[in-house]
Amino acid sequence: MEEAGPLPSSESVAHGEEGEDDGTLPCTEDVICKTEQITKNIQELLRAAQETKHESFLPCSEKICVAVKEMAALFPKRPSSDTVRGSLYLLTSSASRLHGECQKAAEHNPCPSDIQLVTQQVIQCAYDIAKAAKQLVTVTTKENNN
Repeated sequence: MEEAGPLPSSESVAHGEEGEDDGTLPCTEDVICKTEQITKNIQELLRAAQETKHESFLPCSEKICVAVKEMAALFPKRPSSDTVRGSLYLLTSSASRLHGECQKAAEHNPCPSDIQLVTQQVIQCAYDIAKAAKQLVTVTTKENNN
């Protein structure tokens, strides 16, 4: 898997006309389910970081990227809400960054200070992914209850 910028939100289903914003949001339960999957994978990654198992970073990041793609696919291609757009961008771009950082940890044997920096970056990306997922849960809960 190459680092290619933010992951696309949903490739297969085009909602409405191309270029048209879509205000429909997925059901809250689906978003919560995907968020739990992302959270579980992040916890696994953070455990690997605590135990300095850097060889586990890449497989963990791949699981997170899959869960992020699945979550992003729940949402329309062009959400009308700025909040949803911003959260999806943070979610997918952070997942791409995470994967790139984890590849750095896996590709060569970095010196301890380099691996420490990579680990800090990995933790920051994981935090951003969790933050974006939480924002998406909050916005879908709020919108679906109106």
